[in-house]
Amino acid sequence: MIRPLRSWLFHFLVIAGSLVVAAQSALAQRPTAPELMPASTLAVVRIVDMPLLAEKFNQTALGRIGQDPQMKPLIGSLYRSAQDAFKQIEAQVGLPLDQLLKIPQGEVCVGFVASRDPEQEHGFIAVIDTKDQVTQARKLLAAAEELARRNGGGRSADKFGEHDVMVYTGLGKGRVFGVERDGSFIFATNRPLMDSVLANLSGAGLERTLADSDKYQTVMNRCSGGGDRPHVTFYVDPIELIHRLASGSLASTGLALFPVLGLDGLQAVGGTMTFASGEFDQVQHFHVLLDNPRLGVIDAVALSSGDTTPEPWVPGDAISYSTIHWDLRHTLNVSARLYNGIMGDEALERELRNRISEPLGVDFEREIVPQITGRVSHAQWVEKPVRINSITTLVGVQLKDSAAFKPTLDKFVQRLGDRVERSQYGTVNYWTVKGGQRGGRELGPNLRRPQPCFGLVGDYLLMTDSLKAFQEAVASQTNPDNSLASSLDFKLITSKIKQQRGGDAPGAVMFQRPEEGLRFWYDLASAENTRTRLAEQADKNRFFGSLNQALSQNPLPPFAVLAEYMAPAGGMIVNDETGIHYMTFTLKRQ
Repeated sequence: MIRPLRSWLFHFLVIAGSLVVAAQSALAQRPTAPELMPASTLAVVRIVDMPLLAEKFNQTALGRIGQDPQMKPLIGSLYRSAQDAFKQIEAQVGLPLDQLLKIPQGEVCVGFVASRDPEQEHGFIAVIDTKDQVTQARKLLAAAEELARRNGGGRSADKFGEHDVMVYTGLGKGRVFGVERDGSFIFATNRPLMDSVLANLSGAGLERTLADSDKYQTVMNRCSGGGDRPHVTFYVDPIELIHRLASGSLASTGLALFPVLGLDGLQAVGGTMTFASGEFDQVQHFHVLLDNPRLGVIDAVALSSGDTTPEPWVPGDAISYSTIHWDLRHTLNVSARLYNGIMGDEALERELRNRISEPLGVDFEREIVPQITGRVSHAQWVEKPVRINSITTLVGVQLKDSAAFKPTLDKFVQRLGDRVERSQYGTVNYWTVKGGQRGGRELGPNLRRPQPCFGLVGDYLLMTDSLKAFQEAVASQTNPDNSLASSLDFKLITSKIKQQRGGDAPGAVMFQRPEEGLRFWYDLASAENTRTRLAEQADKNRFFGSLNQALSQNPLPPFAVLAEYMAPAGGMIVNDETGIHYMTFTLKRQ
């Protein structure tokens, strides 16, 4: 009987002791920056944990490339050049570059806070954790103090209740207040802000903080993504920010129009960045928080949904692709109601006639809008040989009936007259803009000569700045098995998009091949013309000189070495009940 009682008592004491330790740890932990900043914070950028961010970034494709044994000599050479350049200001800063970069050892955050009192200035709050680098941080503060002295100011001490506060003058128009707590430094640009921060720091704050804000919570929750905790976050209340910063009669007039235009329905904007999380190399979220129902200009954002499969004309080796569905008629109707309500009856219609219809030679509202579906696609393709502007652009506007659109296109071509030249590639007629070749000027070996052209390819009006790109699109249309829709990497990205919130009916999707984008820059950096040009600029510019020396002493490894780290990327735009959400991601190459 006694033995089970002793065993039970032992386990109770262990559990109780663990709870006490956990409670003490929780009490000792500093509140996060959003828990320190007042609810009137209108803009904030935050790195949740700087060492963790560096660790996670090193696990991404770019980080792993930098650590590759064949790339390390080049990266090391460039870093040493940066260190040498920094030595010019090292005496003023008080620390060499490598020690300066080590100072942030936890949370880093900067926020702009609006004053509740009209008689007081708005200000900034900055939070930085230094932990075991606190000695180095104090050296940096000593350098700031010396700078303040040279500007006629200096550093003094003040008491804010029980708190010792550093006060700096000479670093700007006003004073800067700073406090150090267990390796964390917190700065504020006016006394009320420091009072608020200290109250929240000690747990005595009675006012709502940024972390309590419904708008902030909604944006951050929508941008969490359901995976690892984001490493970088940002948040802005744009309309309130304009209200607080605007001044003068003109600004007042503009602000008075916000409710009329529906712009006051834009509640907040925010986003997050997460690195090396699960199967993803990196993930970015961007959210625009909107009123519901939406009115005015907000209602004119008529993002819809539909098929997002790449069209047959998209080349299979395109380096990027995006497609969007938009209800243009709804946008025009809402815009006309708003614009005409301010400028007068049929004011927008007159603007469209003067600025679009007459220059095109066709009636935009009657001959173009009714004939387009609202789907527009964009692709990028690299024209060989690789030069600085080798990345070409293809834009396709989907038509309800390409045959019915042909008379409209003929009217537009007739308006252009001898500025365009008609040609044929296969069975497709197209027109090349003669003036698109920069007046026949010699562009040099490092630049391609743009050749804008357009034509009907399938059920799309296709426009591009490259004749070769147009011909490649026609070839893909003829043989769809070679188009982007058939590629395995695009199908993989599509499957990942469908797994995301709202991914079953996005208004737009994006696809990228970072490997091909990197290949472009690799080929450009390796090209003989580029190296010659770089060598010519080396004596005139210190940066180019360092880069030229680094590349000469440490040539780039074969591209296959870098390609091993790259994986496809994608993204989507979703129009949901809280607003418009934009998400992009890059997969991780195992």
